Amino acid sequence: MALSGEKIKKVLLLILKIIVSVAAIAFVVSKIDLEETKATLLSAKPSYLLVAIVIYVISQMLSAMRTNALFATLPLNLNTFMNIRLYWLGMFYNFFLPGGVGGDGYKIYYLKKHFGQPVKGLVALLLSDRLSGLAIILCYLSLFASFFVNIPIPFKEWIVALIPICLAGYYLFLWIFKRCATAAFWKVTGYSFVIQGLQMATACLILFSLGEKNNTAEYIFLFFMSSIASAIPVSLPGGIGLREMTFVIGSLYLSTNEGIAVSLSVLFYATSLISSLPGAILVFKPSLIKGDDSADQIPDEGTDE
Repeated sequence: MALSGEKIKKVLLLILKIIVSVAAIAFVVSKIDLEETKATLLSAKPSYLLVAIVIYVISQMLSAMRTNALFATLPLNLNTFMNIRLYWLGMFYNFFLPGGVGGDGYKIYYLKKHFGQPVKGLVALLLSDRLSGLAIILCYLSLFASFFVNIPIPFKEWIVALIPICLAGYYLFLWIFKRCATAAFWKVTGYSFVIQGLQMATACLILFSLGEKNNTAEYIFLFFMSSIASAIPVSLPGGIGLREMTFVIGSLYLSTNEGIAVSLSVLFYATSLISSLPGAILVFKPSLIKGDDSADQIPDEGTDE
């Protein structure tokens, strides 16, 4: 049976993502001491990692609430727990369906089917949700670059001026592409500051688990840089390879330990992966999303819904 043009594109995109991730991992392996990095990973203290997972889970629950704040502007009023369950299923899909509909794709399918929401509006809001996180990451990066990280560039203390520019840019995006969502601007922005702050705390706990309490600001700066790199949709889920490559390249400039930097990246990825696993329950029992007995099928990759 011949593949449709749409499915061929998705297969080619998946192949491209695999190539990019493999190439990035090969670069990382060529730059680090594998035995030292392995020893660093094995030295991680489980108690710190357990707390890191808990804090990361809290950040994801707040992320679901941020998404719901944007949905409410449609208006689309989802039950809080239903929204969190749908969000968790999306997290699971983002990790385990690299060539399929993905988490956002399933949310769009589900909300269109059960609530009659137009696809265009849902796409705009989910994009707005992601961009809110990106804008706040840029704000944190500006703050760290200005005051906490020794970056040899002129007038670096003025980089902090990017914070109001990033916030204004995000508001302008909402005004142009989804004007109704501007009503939730401050709520969404507040959520994003707290969410990224909790993820920063997660990264700090991972560093502490590795026994690293020096150059924390530099590692967190690289952590936020890697978050941007992993958001670029040219690698496998979670930014595999790109995240680690960002840490390695950044370590060359900030004089941090490449082995610890890569270990931070790997353990943060593992934290997010473990946190997404409860979503597997909803894959086999999607009726739990609404709490009723109806069943939903995962949409085919070629569906337009």
